Amino acid sequence: MNFSSMRSAIVIASVIVGSIIPSQAFAQTDFLTSSASVGERYNWGDNTVVTSTYNFTSSMILNSIGFATVGTQNVAFSYAFGDGAYTTVSTLGTQDVNGFSWYDFGAGEVIQSGTSLKVRTQRANPTGGYAAGIYTVTGQNAAVNVSYGGLNDGGSSNLTLTNSNIRVSNPGSNVAPEPGSFALALTGGAALIGVCIRRRRNAA
Repeated sequence: MNFSSMRSAIVIASVIVGSIIPSQAFAQTDFLTSSASVGERYNWGDNTVVTSTYNFTSSMILNSIGFATVGTQNVAFSYAFGDGAYTTVSTLGTQDVNGFSWYDFGAGEVIQSGTSLKVRTQRANPTGGYAAGIYTVTGQNAAVNVSYGGLNDGGSSNLTLTNSNIRVSNPGSNVAPEPGSFALALTGGAALIGVCIRRRRNAA
């Protein structure tokens, strides 16, 4: 095989590999399996703020937080890591079929093992002391290394209810090169090999 053919083969192979890697590397997973169709309105009297806690049992990348937006009573959304201050979220994406409106972190937040994430929602003045946008937890994704601490209304936590969901991916998954960069790197390497081969032939 001459140099030109070898370089073409490397370029084609690199493009194929490069196009496959990102589709796997950027895979995101929803932690809770919850749906507005099994949503529940719960009586908490005058308490208008509820908080769900997620405990990371290994390092992961937090890509998004999904806030419960079913109904019209949830009016304020925020999150905090550990005992840190809450960050208010002002812009949410369109509500999905499960009743969550997602806040994306862009490149993702690297969360270390042992870190807790608290997600808080606040409802408007309730009617009859009921909170909107509280969902029943129907399942947890075992592939995600997070333990759900439950939803807290200021008293005890309830593991069967949530006001939110999270979307995560494995650490290191966001460092895969883009297909174009991957192909360019291999092409440059192939050209360098070709130059070395030619020099050795000329020297002989």
